[in-house]
Amino acid sequence: MNYLNAFASVNKMNTNEILAQRFYRFFKYTRNIALISFIVFFILNAINTGNSILYWICYGCLMISIVGAMQSVFLYIFSKYYKNKG
Repeated sequence: MNYLNAFASVNKMNTNEILAQRFYRFFKYTRNIALISFIVFFILNAINTGNSILYWICYGCLMISIVGAMQSVFLYIFSKYYKNKG
């Protein structure tokens, strides 16, 4: 029983660090998605000559990049917060 209590107390101490690591890993993933979709947006926007399908694809890439950028900023802030809290 003492082993389980010691394990639980170690997990409680490291919970903030674990959350910080997860937020940071997901931040890197969303940052890459936002950058790739922004690059695809620029390429497709340069190629587009009035085609409505390419317009909607460009619009979708732009929305994904904006949401990904905002999400990556918040995830980075959360990871720094939990890292300093722990």
